[in-house]
Amino acid sequence: LLRSCRNGRTPEVFGPRAATAWANTASAALSDSAQDGLPVAHVHVPDSPESVRRAMRQLFDTPVDSFVAHNIEIPPPFDVLREANSRSQTLLPNSSAIPTRLPIFDYEHAALLPGEETTFRFFEPRYKRLVEASTSSENGADGWFLLRMRLPYYSILARIVEHEKLPNGDYAVHVAAGPRASVLVEDGEAVAAGAPRLAWAVEYELKGDGVPEDSADYGIPKRYGDLHGMRRGCIDLLLDATTITNLASVSMPPLDPEAFSFWALRFVLGDADVSARMKWLACRSTSRRLLFVIDLLESFAESRNVSTRLDGTRFDDESHKSSGD
Repeated sequence: LLRSCRNGRTPEVFGPRAATAWANTASAALSDSAQDGLPVAHVHVPDSPESVRRAMRQLFDTPVDSFVAHNIEIPPPFDVLREANSRSQTLLPNSSAIPTRLPIFDYEHAALLPGEETTFRFFEPRYKRLVEASTSSENGADGWFLLRMRLPYYSILARIVEHEKLPNGDYAVHVAAGPRASVLVEDGEAVAAGAPRLAWAVEYELKGDGVPEDSADYGIPKRYGDLHGMRRGCIDLLLDATTITNLASVSMPPLDPEAFSFWALRFVLGDADVSARMKWLACRSTSRRLLFVIDLLESFAESRNVSTRLDGTRFDDESHKSSGD
């Protein structure tokens, strides 16, 4: 497990099952502290490789009786390991393990962020050919293809993690999204008479945010200091807005600010927000994505506070009137 998360540096490889088990265990420990009369704060979300390793150790050291007492379901470690290895392969691919040619799925009605998963049903001849080419054991494709959402924007390196050929010949595929990519040179393959050709990327490159950002050049608010400070501030706002279990239903939060920015976007963008998703996939500024999330969460917190104050005012007025009557 330590090897799969690079000794704690990439906790995002631990998906919903493992992350939820951690969140429930940490929450139970806080609940026990409250019963003992100790001060209770938010669950501490790991913010360093060392704290990731401590969180893992906590799960292994927690007595089984404690899990039973708090009704916490702990997934089998080998299931967690398989999931972590699969997610690591998708999110943090080794370039030498990816084929030099990749089939392209042109689809502009959905935009997957890195780490997200979805299911497609392929019925067009060219995309049925994509599934067969991507999952063939002969060329070592291992499920890889490119999801191209709109030509001016980046593509996403995606991987078919499960697929099934349906009785009518269509394919149902479960897809996991990896890093962004850009198609540099492409070719086409005829698959059936009169049918659209399947596009192939014969040259492509994985894309990131580029040069590191600092507060002077990118307007990072002084109260955060740097991108890691923005990450911590964003987590605090998320914990104020929702539960740690809800956050864990996505995965463990990444430590890397760029990866974290896409993880955080999943809590403020809906699946139907295709244009906004494409915009932030094309953006090469981690701080801009984080500021977008922080601004939305701060606005939500403020509106909730205003609503609470108004509710309190109405309650006081009604109580006053009731006393007067």
